[in-house]
Amino acid sequence: MKRILYTLVALLLCDVASAQMRTSYFMEGSYFRTDMNPAMAPTRGYIQMPVLGSLGVAVNNNFISVDNFFYKRNGEVVLFLNEAVSSDDFLKKMPNTGKLSANFSTNILGFGAHTKKFFWNAGIGLRSHTEVVMKKDMFSVLKNLGSGQYNMSGTYIGNTEYLEAYVGFAIPIKEWVSVGFRVKGLLGLADLAMDIDTMNAAVTPDEVRAQFLGTIRGNSFAFNGAYPAGTSLSMDTLVHQDINSMLNGIKSGGAAIDFGAEFRLLDDHLRVSAAVTDLGFICWYKGSTINANSMGAFSYKGFDFETGDVDADGKFEAEMTPSQGAYTRRLSCALNVGVEYNILKNHIAFGLLSHTEFCNSFTTTELTASVNFRIGRWLSTSFSHTFLNRNVPGTFGWALNIHPAGFNFFLGADFIDVRFAKYQNIPVPKMLKSANLYLGVGFNLGRAKYMPCMKESIARDEAKRAARKAKHADKKKA
Repeated sequence: MKRILYTLVALLLCDVASAQMRTSYFMEGSYFRTDMNPAMAPTRGYIQMPVLGSLGVAVNNNFISVDNFFYKRNGEVVLFLNEAVSSDDFLKKMPNTGKLSANFSTNILGFGAHTKKFFWNAGIGLRSHTEVVMKKDMFSVLKNLGSGQYNMSGTYIGNTEYLEAYVGFAIPIKEWVSVGFRVKGLLGLADLAMDIDTMNAAVTPDEVRAQFLGTIRGNSFAFNGAYPAGTSLSMDTLVHQDINSMLNGIKSGGAAIDFGAEFRLLDDHLRVSAAVTDLGFICWYKGSTINANSMGAFSYKGFDFETGDVDADGKFEAEMTPSQGAYTRRLSCALNVGVEYNILKNHIAFGLLSHTEFCNSFTTTELTASVNFRIGRWLSTSFSHTFLNRNVPGTFGWALNIHPAGFNFFLGADFIDVRFAKYQNIPVPKMLKSANLYLGVGFNLGRAKYMPCMKESIARDEAKRAARKAKHADKKKA
C-alpha cells in the first residue's frame, strides 16, 4: 500500500516547455518574471549561476490528488479500491478527460544588464515538455474490478526536449509604457509521441485483459540512420551508434519568440501587462525520424498489498512503417495577462494574473491572485492563490527574493497545500493537483536608473549620500 502512496506523491512532485512561475510575475527584483513577459525587466542586472541560476520544475493536471484516491471510511483512511468506497463516489471526482502537462527548465548560462535606456539579456537553456491525455474509462477500469467492457481509445503521451539560445530586450517607449521581445534559436534533441487509437479492456472478477493499437512517431539524434519498413522497433535497433555519430546527428532546429508589453497608469499605481511566450516551432530532421505501428496486450490478476508483488503479464510490439521524412511541430506556448495595483509608495502590490498554456493536445487556463511585499530595495516576498483548472481553496503560492547588490537568491512554489491527510502515519498533501517549484541563484549587477519604480529609491539614496557629505564637511569646518 505504501508503494501506491509513494507513487502518487512522486507523480505530483517529480514529473517535469519552459516552466513559468506565476507567483514571481509581480516581483520586481526577480529575473524569473522576464521569462513570462520580456517587457518586465528586473530592477538589477544579473549573472546566473550555471544550472542553479534558473531551475524550474512544474506539473499541472486535473485528476491526481490524494483526496481523489484516498477516502475516510469508518474512522480509517482507505484506498479508492476499497469496497467501502463506491464507484460513484470515486468517478464523480474524475474528469471526462484526464490531462497532465509536465515541464522542466534550467539555464546553462544566463545574464542580463541595464544600459542607460533599456535592459537586455541572453542565455542558453535546456527545456522539456511532457503531455498525457487519458479518457475517463481508464479510471473506471481502476475502480471497477468487476465484469465489464471499457473503451480507453484516444490516449496520448508526448514528450519534447530541446536546447535554446536566446537574446532579449526590454525597452521603455514612453514613461508609461515598455515593450519587450526575446528571440530564440532552438536545437531539437528528442520528440516522441504515442497515440493509442484503439484500446479495449475486458474485466472479470479474476482478471483484467486489454489490447491496444496505436502509432509511434519519434525523432532524436540517437536515432540517426535508416530504418526500413518492417523492422521491429527496439532500443537496440534504434540506438546503434557511437557518441560521435549521435552528436553529428543533431540536425533538428527551429526558432521561437516571446513578446510583451507593460503599461503604467495612474502615476504608476496601476500596471497592465500582456505577453505571449514560446511562440515558435522545431523542424525535425528527416534522417532521424521514425514512424511505427504499435500493438500490445497485457493481463492483470492482482496486487499483493503485503508483499508488493504484482501478478501481471504483457507484451509490446512495434513495426517500422515508411518514414514521413522531416516534419514541423510547434512548441507549447503561453499567454500571460496581468493587472497590478501598487500602494504605500510601491511597497505593497496586489496582482491578478491569467496564465493560459496552449499544449499540442489541450489547453489549460489558470487565474492567480497575489499580494506582493517589497521590503526596501533588496527584499521582496509574494503570497498567491491560483483559481480555475480544478484547483481548490487552500492551495497557496509563496516566493522569496533576496536581491541586494552583488547577490540574488530566489525560492518559490506556486502550489502549497496547507491541508494534510495522514495515511499510515505519513502526512501527505490532501488537495494538491499541481506542483511548481523554482530556485534561482545569481550575482547582481548595476541597478536600472531609468525604471520608474527605481527612480524614487535612487533619489532617496542620493539625498542620503548628499546629507552625509554635508555633515562630514560641517565637521571639518568645526
